[in-house]
Amino acid sequence: MEDKILVSVITLAFNHEEYIRQCIESIVSQKTNFKFELIIHDDASTDKTADIIREYQKKYPDIVKPILQKENQYSRGGNIGERFLYPMAQGKYFAECEGDDYWCDPNKLQKQVDFLETHPEYSSCVHKCKQFNCLTNLFANSFPQVNTECDFSTEEIILGGGGLFGTNTVVYRRDSLQDMQKNFWKLSPVGDYPLALSIATKGKVHYFPDEMSVYRIFVKGSWSSRTMIGPEAYTRRLDHISKMRESLKAFDEHTEHKYTDTIQEKIDLNDFNLYWDFGKWALLKTTSHYKQRSFIGKLKALYHCISISFKKFKD
Repeated sequence: MEDKILVSVITLAFNHEEYIRQCIESIVSQKTNFKFELIIHDDASTDKTADIIREYQKKYPDIVKPILQKENQYSRGGNIGERFLYPMAQGKYFAECEGDDYWCDPNKLQKQVDFLETHPEYSSCVHKCKQFNCLTNLFANSFPQVNTECDFSTEEIILGGGGLFGTNTVVYRRDSLQDMQKNFWKLSPVGDYPLALSIATKGKVHYFPDEMSVYRIFVKGSWSSRTMIGPEAYTRRLDHISKMRESLKAFDEHTEHKYTDTIQEKIDLNDFNLYWDFGKWALLKTTSHYKQRSFIGKLKALYHCISISFKKFKD
């Protein structure tokens, strides 16, 4: 085994006391023939997350490299990765796993790195991901629903966004981070989507149908819970897709309008999904995605919106 670190694993944690131990264990237990590091950032958690990280730092000093903030940095401008983690990372490749997610295959890193080492034309590789619903305490559908090994096109990645493959499934080459200074990255309200766009333009993206990670949904305080649950969910989601629209327009400029049609389709799909999820019938029927539906499809959309409105009335 060479002394040089080949992979840097990036983890963001905040008040993940309930989950962080499983996350770290799943990373340090990876079986590899190369060295890797775990750079883990705790953003001034108010629970015992930082204490658990310190515990693992003592146990795995050559792997676990914590950044423990005393003041919350997300509220002071965000850009946690760019400001703190990526400059510290030594790897040729990067992998990511949020503090409330975990990997479920000890051979994940080895399999993905082996592929990238022997296929230099690929910028990254991804895999199928399990979902765990924290509201029901049950596993939900895995994604993507693709059961054969294949490559994902740039168009598929633009349209799929964070729903095509989980960020905790990606292993990518370091040069994908060169785009972090571009407007499409800076304008995005999230980091996973511009990362996906970056790797899509740096080379081919390979997909393994193996379930090698778990993504938790509806974790308290997470994006999924804030934008789908509660009285302010619609406003937050509307603000989110407005920022995404500006980011996608900047990406269109960045790629010299090579994917304009696909980008516009994605913008329209984001609008449609927002109005669908919240039953906004008057707005839903203005989208191109709705207009392209069959007569039966339009009736189903109307019924869906009426059902949501009725449920809100009862509540």
